[in-house]
Amino acid sequence: MAKAPRYGDVGPAEPLGTLANGVLRALWDATLSESGDALSGDGVEAIHDMRVAIRRLRSAFRTFADCYPQKPLERIARRTRRLGRKLGEVRDADVHLAVLRSALAGAAEGERAGILFAIEQIGESRGRALAQFAILLSQFDRHALERMIERV
Repeated sequence: MAKAPRYGDVGPAEPLGTLANGVLRALWDATLSESGDALSGDGVEAIHDMRVAIRRLRSAFRTFADCYPQKPLERIARRTRRLGRKLGEVRDADVHLAVLRSALAGAAEGERAGILFAIEQIGESRGRALAQFAILLSQFDRHALERMIERV
């Protein structure tokens, strides 16, 4: 299960921009920490955890929107949303595959071929979505996120 990262020691005298920077950095690091296992192809839990981390990051973008220049933030938020959507396709396939594999165990002989076909098709679709996600992640402008954070 994805745990929210720690944001360090934050007190009432801390400037909002400093807090925002710490939160965004921690959430981005949490997102990337799952990428190795997620991209390996077998990391079902890492896919879920990375997706949760991306949702938290997107939420932080909205929470701290007033701390950052609007255009860079919107551009990064849009790209992050694309990452999340593509990862959602992979996660949806994982859920469907788990259900189908479970159904296969108790399926009648006449049902097995259809279930196996569905597993094969969804598995291929998952592989394509994961490959597309890997491309999107490799093209993500991490430096733009860093530059935006440094401006505050």
